[in-house]
Amino acid sequence: MLRERFDPEAIATFRFVDRTWEHSGHGTVGSLSTEPIWTATFTYALDGADGSTIVTCQERFIFPAPAKPINEACAAALDRVLAHLCLVAGLSYFKLAAPPHVVVEDAVLPGGWHADDIAFHRTVLAKGLGEYSFMNNLPAELRPTWSFRASPAPAPLTGLGLQQHHPLVPVGGGKDSCVSIEALRNAGGAGHAPTLITVNRYPVIQEVITDAALPDIAVKRLLDPQLRELNAAGARNGHVPATAIVSFAVLATALLHGHDAVVMSNERSASEGNVVYQGVEINHQWSKSAEAEAMLRARIASITPELTYFSLLRPLSELAIARAFAATCRRYLNSFSSCNAAFRLDPERRVSRWCGHCPKCQFVYLALATSLSHQTLVDIWGDELFATSPVDGFRALLGLTDWKPFECVGESGECRVALRLLSERSEWADHQVVLALVAEVRRSGHWPSDADAAAVFAPEPTVIPSPYGEVVPRAPLGAGISGEVTRSGAVTDGAVGGGGVSARLPGVGATSVGKTVASMNQIGQAGEVGVGEGGGLR
Repeated sequence: MLRERFDPEAIATFRFVDRTWEHSGHGTVGSLSTEPIWTATFTYALDGADGSTIVTCQERFIFPAPAKPINEACAAALDRVLAHLCLVAGLSYFKLAAPPHVVVEDAVLPGGWHADDIAFHRTVLAKGLGEYSFMNNLPAELRPTWSFRASPAPAPLTGLGLQQHHPLVPVGGGKDSCVSIEALRNAGGAGHAPTLITVNRYPVIQEVITDAALPDIAVKRLLDPQLRELNAAGARNGHVPATAIVSFAVLATALLHGHDAVVMSNERSASEGNVVYQGVEINHQWSKSAEAEAMLRARIASITPELTYFSLLRPLSELAIARAFAATCRRYLNSFSSCNAAFRLDPERRVSRWCGHCPKCQFVYLALATSLSHQTLVDIWGDELFATSPVDGFRALLGLTDWKPFECVGESGECRVALRLLSERSEWADHQVVLALVAEVRRSGHWPSDADAAAVFAPEPTVIPSPYGEVVPRAPLGAGISGEVTRSGAVTDGAVGGGGVSARLPGVGATSVGKTVASMNQIGQAGEVGVGEGGGLR
């Protein structure tokens, strides 16, 4: 039984204590009955200034066992990936207090850590917890001291026995992963059809998996049940880099089941921040950003060159992905959802698909309204959101408020392009809310030009590993705009040039602020969602 009050200031040290990997006979992962399972168990501790342990927490990841054992080299690679998973998953417990010292016990990785590994985790902590720091009035980048056993960099492992061109695609239930699934399915000779994977399978995700009708794997993350009690007792809470956590869990699964590629669905828009706080840009989606992806890919390359990690949609804006979804993913119109309220940990507070008023609902509605009919949108949401959803939410998406909503939404510039496209469609041209938003954006002096609109739909130059470069969705990207994917896998500019529209209104978008939270309703319920406080795959 926990003490009545938890004081974050009384915690001096966070420790990554132990990591185990056990075969467990038979078990159940989510709603799926499986063959024998493997369980990774991670133990963490928060210590007081006198060295006494105040709280010990433990969480588990449950993986379905492969049909046949992996070889020794693959097992060694898996061990190192699980050690990284232990550290990124531990941020859900570090955030209870955010103490000034971190200790990585030898049991987490007996051979020790190379300095580059710890540098990676220092950055994931500092930038992945940026929103958490902002919301808790802490330093913009948390930089605790780290104590760990140092070791030389081990040689990358080869001969893992992974099946070539055998992609594993994480599914979060939203439009982005649906676009990746269909692009890979339709690739023909570019590679095998994907196997789908989920980390914690909610009803919405299961419906998307069912509609996809492809092989799938279900992994389960079990958070320590003390977390809720600790939060109620005074522990800090907030957003964690969920995509980093999911990524290492999926990479572990890839090794366990013989897949040579993990194909994410993170778009270029994820690299835009929300607000500048204490001189540091805070990005709700940092662990989905190009920076985070490149860093994680480098860590995997240091473990083995035989496992690839990348995002298929990195060259594309959210608006280009929405258009590709409308063109190629009709099978998912009645099953997909990007609304975090559908993924709340508490089933009593979970909505069936869309809440209809959060920034995620509003953004996806705005983006798809440029391609889908009015009636189709009503069929999906059950309402016409411009009439029933708070107008201030759309204003925030358009860059007309103090900062971009702390959600996985597109750039302010591309939202303004979406509004322009919407205003040019006959079924929306006379809508009163659309007209009012158009007038406000025009008054701001930032009505998007033809060049702005073209830039949103032009693919950004990005290196996609062979043979997947030719799989990147290329059409329909926009009227009169074309992208080209070279055989080398480098996505080159279309006829109008690459890049996205990330222009922010003066003092708006990723604006500089001191520390005020004026619109809590726009920020959402960080700490309550999905695999560990914040979605990350949709």
